[in-house]
Amino acid sequence: MPLDTDCFIARSLCARAAELAEQEGIELLVAPTLNVTLSWYHMQFPGSVRLTTTTFLQVFREVCDSLAHHGFENLVAVNGHGGNNAALTVAVNHYLETTGRRVFLVQWWDLAADLLSEIEGPMIHAEEAETSIALALGHRVYEDRATRDAYDRGAAVRGAGLTWTSFGKYGMTHRGPGVVVPMDMLRDITASGVVGDATRARLETGERVVSALLPRIVQVCREMAGKE
Repeated sequence: MPLDTDCFIARSLCARAAELAEQEGIELLVAPTLNVTLSWYHMQFPGSVRLTTTTFLQVFREVCDSLAHHGFENLVAVNGHGGNNAALTVAVNHYLETTGRRVFLVQWWDLAADLLSEIEGPMIHAEEAETSIALALGHRVYEDRATRDAYDRGAAVRGAGLTWTSFGKYGMTHRGPGVVVPMDMLRDITASGVVGDATRARLETGERVVSALLPRIVQVCREMAGKE
């Protein structure tokens, strides 16, 4: 999949949710995508571009401030990149603390967690879940290049000579006891960039997840606006 996969998924989900909302008489406006965010751990792969965490947090704040300045009071941030997860959690809370404005954070792996729990293995990067969703949204996917890599992240990390704990929390749907460990430089643990099993990606899987996500995104926006 191309380097813009995470942006494409987030942007496509927003556009389709806006179309669905329009059918219900609800107007959702889709803001420009932030195409460069937190990808420092991808920088060993040519073409990757990243912001520092402090810059990203400031960019998030200034975008929200700009929208609020123009009267947009109900803001929902839709994130398609796992590397933004921790920073965005801080960002929406810090924004409320310092401005009194509430921003909701929507991430497809959280909003469709019930369906994704059926998928075995880690949900990290370019694997079964993400590739299936990309297929369903019409993204460019070279299925003949699909691979399984770093499926056991602990083994991959230890194989690279890095420290690890058996309680390491890494998968997006981690269950059970866990310890938060820092992100690894991805090239250290996977030559392909895949973390999981992309060979198991299926269009039908992606369509099932997307069909659940879209009305849920609309529901989040409807409820935020106090429409029900």
